[in-house]
Formats: sequence, C-alpha cells, structure tokens
Amino acid sequence: MDNKLMSLSFSMEANKGVYALLLGSGISFSANIPTGWGILKELCRRIMEVSGETHEDPIQWYHDHFNKPATYDEVIEMLAKTSTERVGLLAEFFEPKDDDGEDAKKPTKAHKEIAKLVKNGYIKVIVTTNFDRLMEQALEELNIQYQTLYHESDIQGMKPLAHADCTVLKIHGDYRDTRFKNVSDELKEYPESLTNLLQQVFDEYGIITSGWSAEWDTALRDTIKSVKSRRYSWYWHAFNETLSPQAEELLKFRDGTKIVDSEGADNIFSLLSENVESISKLKKTNPENIQMKIKKLKKFITNDLEIELREMITEETQTLVLFVKSLDYNANVNPETMKIYIEQIKEKTHTLSIMLTILTYYAKDKKHESLICETIERLTTAEANEGMTKYICFSKFPAIIGLYSVGIAAVMKKNYKLLNKFFTEISMRSNLYGYSTFIEFTGSNGEIYTTFKDLYPLHQAPFEEMFLHPFMCEVYANSKLTFDERELNNYYDTFELLLALKHHYINSSAFSAGIFGNKLDRSYISDFLKSGAQEKENWQVLELFDNSVDNFTNSLIKLTNILNYQGHFMGGKGLLDSYKTVI
Repeated sequence: MDNKLMSLSFSMEANKGVYALLLGSGISFSANIPTGWGILKELCRRIMEVSGETHEDPIQWYHDHFNKPATYDEVIEMLAKTSTERVGLLAEFFEPKDDDGEDAKKPTKAHKEIAKLVKNGYIKVIVTTNFDRLMEQALEELNIQYQTLYHESDIQGMKPLAHADCTVLKIHGDYRDTRFKNVSDELKEYPESLTNLLQQVFDEYGIITSGWSAEWDTALRDTIKSVKSRRYSWYWHAFNETLSPQAEELLKFRDGTKIVDSEGADNIFSLLSENVESISKLKKTNPENIQMKIKKLKKFITNDLEIELREMITEETQTLVLFVKSLDYNANVNPETMKIYIEQIKEKTHTLSIMLTILTYYAKDKKHESLICETIERLTTAEANEGMTKYICFSKFPAIIGLYSVGIAAVMKKNYKLLNKFFTEISMRSNLYGYSTFIEFTGSNGEIYTTFKDLYPLHQAPFEEMFLHPFMCEVYANSKLTFDERELNNYYDTFELLLALKHHYINSSAFSAGIFGNKLDRSYISDFLKSGAQEKENWQVLELFDNSVDNFTNSLIKLTNILNYQGHFMGGKGLLDSYKTVI
C-alpha cells in the first residue's frame, strides 16, 4: 500500500466523519459525463452547424458571430425558452439514453465506493463542482438519506452539517436548475451564504480532492485560501506528479499531501474504501485472536512449557519491532499524521503488552523473569535510522509501554525486587540512544513531552494522560488482572510514584511525576506511604532504594519539591506527611 494512502486510510478509519470530499469533473469521467466547458462547447457547435458555418473553436465562433462571450444562461435561453425545455435540452448530457447503451450515464466505481464510505459513516460532506446527479444516484442505491444544496436558497433551511447523514453541496448547481454557474464570470464570486458554508467545511474537515483542476474556479480557490486553520490534513488525488499551477498553489498553501494514482478516481476510491474496511475488520477480529493467545500463554506458563512460551513471546516481539522500524519517519510532520502513527503503534503493541502483563503477574521462576527482561531489552531496538525528531521518539513507545505493562503488574504482585530489576538491569540495544540507561531512555520528559504537548496543549502530563494511561486501561481490561478501572488507577499511580522516586534517587531528570501529581484524590498513594512508614526498614519497596529509609525519604523530598516547583495541581501536598517514620 502506498504510504500516503495508508496514512489516509488509517486516519479515516480512526476519525469517522472528519473528512469531506471536494470532487470535480474527473470523478465522472468514466461515466462519459462532459465537463461544464464541454457542454457549452457542444451547444455552441450545434448553433454553429445549424447556421451553416464551421470553425475549429465553437466557443470562439460564438463570440465572433454574436459579438459577446458564450455563457450558459444566454446559450441555453437561445436553444430552450421554458424551464421544462431547458431541462430536456441538458438531460442528454447527464442521463442515460438507455439501460444498455455504451454511453449510459451511470454512477462510476468511484461514486459507488464513496457511497459505501458515506453509508459506513466515514464521509458526511461532499462538495462538488459537477452538475450531474451521479453522486446522488449512488447514495440512493444504498438507501442513504442525504440533503442536496445547489443554490443559496437551499442553505437557509439546511440541516447542520454535523446532524445530517450526508450533505452534497453542488457549488455550481444542478443541471435541472438553470441557475448553475458559468465557467467564467459566474465563478469569480460566490454569495455570502455559500462562502460561509464552504469556509466552515474547509475549517472543520480534512479534505480529499479528486478530479478538480482548480483552473477556472476563482471563487472556490479564494475561499480555500481564506481559511487559515489546519485541523485535519488535506489530500489531493493526482493522475500524475504535476497538477495545474493553481492546484499546486493550493496544495502548498494547505500543506497538503499529493497521492498520485494514474488509474483514476475509480481506482483510488476503491483502494481507499477497501483499506478502511480492512482496517475496521482487523480491529473487530483482534479481541478474539488476543483471547486465544492469552489462553495459550497461560497454558505455557502453568505447564512450564519454556520453549513454546519463548517462541510465542519472541514472535510477537519480532512483529512489533519490524513494524516500528518500517514506519516512514521522514513523513511530513503534522498533528494528524502523528496521531495516525500513535494509533498504529498502539494497535501493534497491544497483544505483546497483554502477554507481558500476564507473564509478569504469574511469573514462577527466574526463567520467566529473564524472558520478560530480555523482551523489554529487545524492544529498545525498535528504532529509526533517520527521520524527523518528532517521529524518531515514537520508536521509544514499545519499550515504554513494555515497562508500564510489567511495572504495574509487579506493583500488583508486590514484587518490588522484580520491579527494581526492570529499573536497573535491563540493557540498552539502541544505537541511537545507547548512551542512556534504560530508565532514562523510557522517561517522558524532553522530546516526547514536547511532541505530546503540541498535540494536547491543555494537559499537564499529555503523554501519560492521553496515551499511556488510556492504553494501560485497555491492556489490563483484556488481561483480566484488575477488577475495574479504579483498581487499575491505584496500581498505575503507585507505579508512577515509584518510577518518579527512582528517577530522583539516581538523579535522573528524564521523568517527573506522571498523572498522580495532578490528582485531587491521592488517598491510595497516601495509604501506600503510611503503610511503608509503619513497616519502617522492613518495607519491601525499599528494594528500589538500596534498602535504605533515608534514601527513600530523600527521594520523596526531591519529588515533593519538583512537584511544587513545576506547578502541578496538588504539588507535593500530603506526600511527606503520609510518610512519617519513627526511627
């Protein structure tokens, strides 16, 4: 699959209804529908021949003969006086002559695939410069409810875009209504109501353009350029590498992505529809596959089937690492593409995360512990050789997810000796980050924080809040190790507390606090610290701090100070008060 088309496919599947289409005459080419200019040219040719004259350019002949430019209104008025006659005149260009004729004007493969995307909720808005009704016919074939807007008067009573199943906005009109737009003067300016609606579409939706040259539509080009926001990506289907100068200008203005497919609109929309459907089916079938693998995993653990267990974990690890290495880290950096990569990595990491979680919780001996550590170590090899900095840090995600998966499970099991092994004994195999220790490598400060802060500026700990915590909720729900999300939150917060304390103990600045630093309710953390204070030097958590109460206390003081300094919602409030030891 083409990387650009792959990105669009994943994005469309993950973000239902956020993409709109901008379609031109090229979309109807295979249905033998002429362009607006082609219709005008044919009508002028007929007038010329009836007049007994010849000219290689009928449009120019009309201009010379009548001493004025050819416009739809005047040419159609000349040939058909009443509205009924005008519709009849134009019908031959847009409607099939018979059911079996080669020249039948029927919805193309592109129209039908678009209709499937609409029916499944992926497309809700279609903007088109075409006069024909092929798009509407394709929607009707699938019994899709839609609203058609082809004159400014229609806009006044329309359903809001978000509330309509589908909106077809025919900005040049419908052939059955002679108010449709000319290819010259009438395309220079739109009514205010139409301009406002188009600005809303171009502001609130990502756009997929196909079959539109952008050469003649001055008002449409100006409207696109009037919208400055970049909420979602723009994609432009091109038949070859070179678009018209006007289209290239718009593509550059919108920071858009060009998808070249010389086979035309039928092929590109068929591929897009198939890809989106395949991705959706893959997600739907994954839970069953995962549960089958979990069942095998538990059998291997219970029956001490070391070979089968190692092969299963290794195979899943190899698949994940190869996928992360295959990502295009030189792609255009924009929020939409980054979110696509994030979703892809989550999907590919999900099964292995569940396996490691279960294996950690039910680990029976040193062989199991060694396999866990070795697997996490292997995940540090999932790196890119080159690429944009904001993408390269994504190669850390599998190792970070792995650490959280096994770390939370170790906290649940109260196996702090194993947790300390995760923090201190996992080696680095990364060429790019080989200078770091594993715990520093997996810290979320620096480039990861910056990248996620750009994506989610309103969040104090965007990586943990928007990525790690939601993902761990999915992993632990599938692992069946926690009763509910509240229970997971307790272990999650405890793990991040210990992770932060370990960083401060070794004087690492790679991780601050995670989510718990911003929580109003710290009752579980408070009880955890109080329990440790009561156990004094017998507290198993001290394994992480060389079995020293002083080391733990000093680390807690550092964490409290950093939380207060960084302006976290609750700061370091209550942490030291909860850990009052009696020496």
